[in-house]
Amino acid sequence: MEGLTLALLLAFAMVPAVAGASSAFARWGRAGQYVRPEGPVQHAAKAGTPTMGGIVPLGTILVGAGVLWGAGGGPTWAAGFVLAATAAGAGVGLLDDLRSQRRRTSCGFFPHQTLLIQAALGGALFAMVPFLGDLQLAVPFSSVRVPLSAIPWWALSLLMVVAFVATANAVNLTDGLDGLATGAWVLALLGLLPMVGGKPDLVGLCLLGIGAGAGFLWANAHPAHVFLGNVGSMGLGGFLFGMSFAGGAVFLLPLLGGLFVVETLSVILQVASYKLTGTRLLKMSPLHHHLEAGSVPWRHLLPGQEWPEPKVVARLWIVAGAFALLGVLAWIAG
Repeated sequence: MEGLTLALLLAFAMVPAVAGASSAFARWGRAGQYVRPEGPVQHAAKAGTPTMGGIVPLGTILVGAGVLWGAGGGPTWAAGFVLAATAAGAGVGLLDDLRSQRRRTSCGFFPHQTLLIQAALGGALFAMVPFLGDLQLAVPFSSVRVPLSAIPWWALSLLMVVAFVATANAVNLTDGLDGLATGAWVLALLGLLPMVGGKPDLVGLCLLGIGAGAGFLWANAHPAHVFLGNVGSMGLGGFLFGMSFAGGAVFLLPLLGGLFVVETLSVILQVASYKLTGTRLLKMSPLHHHLEAGSVPWRHLLPGQEWPEPKVVARLWIVAGAFALLGVLAWIAG
């Protein structure tokens, strides 16, 4: 109980600390955002906004974890897995950001390069599975619990790679409007919190993540003073994956992070529509750009909205919260 009380106090302290540190990072950092030319016209004004600010909340979570371990019995394999997954996602994002800065463009690695590196790191995480003990994976809307030992090694390694790569990239794709990905990530963690309630080490990390995310959102909300960068968005995705897998909730992750799934599907469907028919499905993908105010010169099949950016973010946060609640219901029903 003392450990959870300390984690809660640290989480509260992280909100102003990360908010202040993120703003300070924005003033100190020299890495400015490069805006892709094919994006919304109004986003051109965001060029030069400090990026790679996700280093602040991720670093704060790591420091907070160290404090918890120092005050308690040290690290556990489950908590170590979460931080390893976070580091894997953040590492790929950091390399991509640095390459983007060096090339002075919004594109760092090519997509296939990013996927290959992420897949390799996801496979490396599989080496930690034997140390996670008798972990059981919950099945949505069911009382069934699948022990890791009952899953063939090749299927488990495939699950790990696919889930890690998908989550890291889904959060990254959602990070296109001020505060959108950060807020949706915090909501997903709030939904995940009761599912890891029997594991104090994971509860502590989850609370730290919520506090750090809320603090960064203070600086990242519209108009954003600092952006996550790929290091931040992919790192947050790695944290969400690691927490859900180590907590036995990886099968519930598509519900808890339903907005991330929808955003990713919008990109896949947009590409498929254009490749197969020569016509775009949406005004612009991911989905949040389709909902934004602004016109495009090309034909698209679905009518877009004309919402200002803050309204798009607020309404998609509502969707993210609804998905998180659905994930909790799927867990309770089991």
